Amino acid sequence: MRRTSLLIAVFTVAAGVSVCSSNGVTAREHGDIASRIDMASKPSLASWPRKINPLHVLVVFTKFKGEAPGETLAPSWAKDLFNGQPGSVNDYFHAVSFGQYKITGEYLPKMYEMPYDTTYYKTSSLYTLDTIQMLDDDPSFSFADYDNDGLDGIPNSGDDDGYADYIVLLPRTRPYNFILRLATGTMNLGLNYEFITSDRKAGGGLIKADKNSGCIVVAPTRSQAAGIIIAEIAHAFGAEDLMDKVYDTPKIDSAGVGYWCVLGWGATGWAGNSIPIGPCAYNRMLMNCIGINNANLTDIYGVHQGLRMKDVGEPDGKVYRVWISREEYFLIEYRDNEGSLYYDSPLPKRGILIWHVKEGESNSTEETKLCDLECPDGRYLDAGFPMGKYPDPINGGDNLDFWAHDRQYMLEHNGNFGDATDVYDGVVYTSFGTRTNPGSNANRMGASTGIEIYNIRKVGNEMLFDCYIPPIPDKLPIKAPAVGLAFQRSNGTGLEQYLDFRKSVYMVNFGLGYKPDMLVTVLRDTMFVTDVTSLNQYELQKMVALSLSGNQSLANAEINRENVPVGEFEQTIRQFNVCLDDLGLERPPLWIQKAVLRDDVRALPSLIRIGQNYPNPFNSETTVPFTLSSGGPVILEVYDILGRKVLEVDQGFRNSGLHSLKIPAERLASGVYFYRIMGMSVSETKRFVIMK
Repeated sequence: MRRTSLLIAVFTVAAGVSVCSSNGVTAREHGDIASRIDMASKPSLASWPRKINPLHVLVVFTKFKGEAPGETLAPSWAKDLFNGQPGSVNDYFHAVSFGQYKITGEYLPKMYEMPYDTTYYKTSSLYTLDTIQMLDDDPSFSFADYDNDGLDGIPNSGDDDGYADYIVLLPRTRPYNFILRLATGTMNLGLNYEFITSDRKAGGGLIKADKNSGCIVVAPTRSQAAGIIIAEIAHAFGAEDLMDKVYDTPKIDSAGVGYWCVLGWGATGWAGNSIPIGPCAYNRMLMNCIGINNANLTDIYGVHQGLRMKDVGEPDGKVYRVWISREEYFLIEYRDNEGSLYYDSPLPKRGILIWHVKEGESNSTEETKLCDLECPDGRYLDAGFPMGKYPDPINGGDNLDFWAHDRQYMLEHNGNFGDATDVYDGVVYTSFGTRTNPGSNANRMGASTGIEIYNIRKVGNEMLFDCYIPPIPDKLPIKAPAVGLAFQRSNGTGLEQYLDFRKSVYMVNFGLGYKPDMLVTVLRDTMFVTDVTSLNQYELQKMVALSLSGNQSLANAEINRENVPVGEFEQTIRQFNVCLDDLGLERPPLWIQKAVLRDDVRALPSLIRIGQNYPNPFNSETTVPFTLSSGGPVILEVYDILGRKVLEVDQGFRNSGLHSLKIPAERLASGVYFYRIMGMSVSETKRFVIMK
């Protein structure tokens, strides 16, 4: 009997969803621009994203009228921008993307002189229009040579889109506020409308340029030019700026993520004098570079022991995601300055970085940042470490937060762009939780999350940690897509022995963004196909979790991703008489991943129950009762009022049941202290007082 497919509902996927960050600076345009553009095309722009991988980049050098009279050629270092060597633009993207992004480039040997001096170019938009016009008027140049996004790899062959692909305009200098005050780059060309060139495209019509046809970069040296070009191209791959771009309050201007990311202050290296720094975990996620297509992004739930992490620059380097709420989460990565990623070698120290992400915010304010580094050197109300005296785990500032354009303020508060005390090294800094400084509190809700990441340690070339993650408080229902497709295969055909009836969940990406566009769930004799383009990351992850676990708890579980060849996926859907064309999109999948639910066989017991010490207050010794639900190592930790660990008592292995231990006070001064017990899990924290 022939298998049958039953169509239950049909959906459509909206095309043209942008992956390009909106954080780039777009210059305003003056009134005389209209005469240089195609007015009939307003407000039409080419759909974005266009095909950008592989990407061929053209660099055009310019100078303003009357500037550097003897310079008529591009600088000699231009030839090294795309030479494939460490520090070049193409090597950077190849390295951080594990070969996913293929960048090539060239430059025009001539340095073009602008028709006006800097007093005319009040905005970069005027500059862009004049530069594009000069290129169009140059008989030796053709925009048709740089429209090469078709499949055949031949410029202007008929399968290209008719738009210049990516042109970097690089002026020799820039006047103040040319982009934004003293900014040195902007992610696009600042054109509000299409520029119609005089160069013809194959099949008729004229080649066009629009705001997405490149970027503007200002840099006097090769290393600076390469770093800023890398940062601007990264926007085209989905990355976002994580720095303060609005300097309205000099005393509290944000350092964003400092030097820790190429889209922070790391475009020109650590301290601005070396190679561009690798992207942080958040921008890696946006660029699909946590492994191939984010295959190494792992969501964790419940209690775990010994979670292992390799350097995120390694092909199997994981990033763990811990959800706080719908739009707030932590990303945990390991960065190794002695690892294989050349672009992380300038980092001051290797260790775990914990990023606090709050979607919808920006890094231009310190109150609530889009992506904030939880520096273990402390969040203080009055100053950064070691000057701070008043801990404030929720609203205080760490060293990065106290960077400012006001130099006196920065010196008084010990502000900087990042240093060796920003990483959890597993030696000095080993825990991040509800009682540490900084704490794991939710910025949006202002309440304790209960999240504990502890026992951070280094073993060989890996970092390990234990964790306790309470269930996410979520009172609102998931925003599920309204319609989808369902296909059914018949039973009783004798084919059951050949069919895989296990539950499988596939995430399918069609190139509309970095997240999956479609979810395909196979459960026994039914295959469900759901459009998930409208879901945010949390809603998507929750749908994946529900699809994998049903109504079962996700305690002590991981949700991993595995890249799946298109052919293997096609074989699965053919069991339902379905081919790729039946899924409702006109383009083939860019990548497919299988979501895998793994219960942690090393699942840990619930929180250690800890009693109040007695006597309290005390002056020489006190007793702490505690209960273990299963046997394991026991370590008592004592912290002072500033959140500094002042005592550790190792009790070795203890069996399950009721126990007690002693806290000696001979090495502790009078005052208030906090204590907790670490072991196979972590206890709540209680307070005691020493009076001598």
